[in-house]
Amino acid sequence: MRIAHSEGGSGGEIRPTSRFQAVCFIAGAYGCDIAIPNATGIGDVLMYTRVVEELGMRNGHPLDILTGRMAPVDVGTVGHEEPYPIWKENPFVGKIVDAGAIAPDVLRDINSVHETHCQFGHMIANICAEYGVVPRTLRPSLYLSLDERQQALATLAALPRPVLCIHPYGTSSPRETHAWYRDEWLRLLAEMPKGISVVEVGLHAKEDKKLPTTRFETTLRQMMAIVWASDMFMGFDSSVAHVATAFSKPALVLWDPVRKNELDERFHPGFGPAAYARWSYRENNNLMLLGETNGEIRRQALGWIGEVCRSIGAHV
Repeated sequence: MRIAHSEGGSGGEIRPTSRFQAVCFIAGAYGCDIAIPNATGIGDVLMYTRVVEELGMRNGHPLDILTGRMAPVDVGTVGHEEPYPIWKENPFVGKIVDAGAIAPDVLRDINSVHETHCQFGHMIANICAEYGVVPRTLRPSLYLSLDERQQALATLAALPRPVLCIHPYGTSSPRETHAWYRDEWLRLLAEMPKGISVVEVGLHAKEDKKLPTTRFETTLRQMMAIVWASDMFMGFDSSVAHVATAFSKPALVLWDPVRKNELDERFHPGFGPAAYARWSYRENNNLMLLGETNGEIRRQALGWIGEVCRSIGAHV
């Protein structure tokens, strides 16, 4: 790959590089330490938060980032979204340079490199390896302000504890013909132990399966804070599952391996077999939606919810 950019002081240099080296060069040309994609999805961007923290710790100072704003269509909650919701309040971030505003072609180059990392390791480990660091933990690095946390606690204050946060959506979630699209969620909620409150998060006006849950209209940051303020999380493999993992919440994640493979193979041939290794977290309770015949997953989920309640001293 050969790149030539005259903006940002590069002087129109042309350098033969690998795709990853090209992105590193682009970041430096714009006075930044690292280039981060913005158009791949919230969960994908979260994968880069760990390398920013690791490099910030290694270098002893916050990093300047070259990236683009999160598009409202990708955030999909309410108005007045933060332009960089993943990076707000992160002490390892210095300035953020908006590549989308000054050099859209450069941002396209940055975004195109995202899926070129090694396949079979976890995405966080793969990205960190490109920068010569080993992640201290395999989970995203996400920060909330004191005000955001207190507001989330106030939002949930009227709900009896414990609070289960659910996200029954996601790009790789089952299609409408699958039992876990809606029917199994209804059965799960009907069989939930008394005394547990269920809060549902999702993209407003886009994700709503009319489940008997409590919902709040939120920005993306407010949604993250609600996950933080909940006692446990259950949902499909999605960006919200990454958020719950970032906050070390007890999490049960449902995987549709057929759907996940279908998506990965369509866009990145050969990546399907590595999908689970690349995106799952060992500390979560990961359940595969495969071969279920009589509510087995639902019963496992109910058992897990009971175990979490007992571990936090909740009497339900």
